[in-house]
Amino acid sequence: MRIAIDASTISTQGGPRTYVLGLVDALLRVDRENTYVIFYNDPVHLGRFPQAREIVLPGKNPLARLWREHVLLPLACRREKVDLLHCPKSAIPYFSPCPVVVTLHDLIPIKHPETEKFAAQMYWRLQIPIAARRSSYIITDSEHARQEILTDFGCPADKVRAIMLGFDPRMLKPRDRTTGENIHRKYGLPEEYLLYVGTIQPRKNLDTLIEGFALVKKSGRVSHKLVIVGRKGWLYERFFKRIQELSLTEEIIFTGFVPDEELPYLYDGARCFAYLSLFEGFGLPPLEAMACGVPVVTSNTTSLPEVVGEAGITVPPTDIERVAAALEQVLTDPLLAARMREAGIARARLFSWEAAARETLQIYTKARQHDI
Repeated sequence: MRIAIDASTISTQGGPRTYVLGLVDALLRVDRENTYVIFYNDPVHLGRFPQAREIVLPGKNPLARLWREHVLLPLACRREKVDLLHCPKSAIPYFSPCPVVVTLHDLIPIKHPETEKFAAQMYWRLQIPIAARRSSYIITDSEHARQEILTDFGCPADKVRAIMLGFDPRMLKPRDRTTGENIHRKYGLPEEYLLYVGTIQPRKNLDTLIEGFALVKKSGRVSHKLVIVGRKGWLYERFFKRIQELSLTEEIIFTGFVPDEELPYLYDGARCFAYLSLFEGFGLPPLEAMACGVPVVTSNTTSLPEVVGEAGITVPPTDIERVAAALEQVLTDPLLAARMREAGIARARLFSWEAAARETLQIYTKARQHDI
């Protein structure tokens, strides 16, 4: 097959970008039979996947994206004689000259529109139903997301496949101590800290995290600071206001965005990783933390229990007292922390981009055979 992949999300930050990079890298490693065409939306990415044919189809703002997805993308597929198109971010062309596989990471923009800006709400309200109904097959990140897709769109059960994500193999590799010390110094990190990685936005439920952290600090049993890694997202202002109200300004360190190659070193110094998101299609940061041997406290909702299994502690994400108790338990019980580190590393080894790529290739083959 000649397989095209819309890699426009590598122009963003966060999970969708990580998904495309991890999956395409793995596909190009494990697949020796098919050829690939990669579509970007910015020429800056040319050369990222040199084993494939790389093409730029411009379009970043909402209107340009619609033109790109519904006009430029199908025309390019026809011109390139593509046998199959994979759209990894919940949007596909309305008409396509070939079968289309779509990755619907989750239905959060539809089921929880309050988590998106108005323009994004309108965009996804249009795009996700088209993708669900007109694609040949749907890939999603978890069984929780799969069940939501089946329920909300009435898709046949065999049309929707849950394929768990992998993580950057650098998380498992031995790391240079001097490099780690330099990176910690760069971000002003203390010797021990509690860690969060992700965008600062309401859906990530950082309000509960800092309220729970405040209770832990009030107990007097924990001296750790909280390190928050990630860019500022939508409605972040109220979060910073609450930090001031709780008198936690000196106890919380914000690093901003951290490059992929530096992130493992930040996980290494954490004594506990907290991720209390309200809704997730998968939840990659807890998996990365486990791979680095960091004990994980996360939400007991949506897909997150599927990721951490029995290796992490799961709590109701809005129960401040339960959150505080779990954080304090991990930070003050070295035997528990040691068991969680060992269990987390073992759990993380069950996930890989190579496995995700092989399962994705099975879907490509089914979609092509179904079309023939």
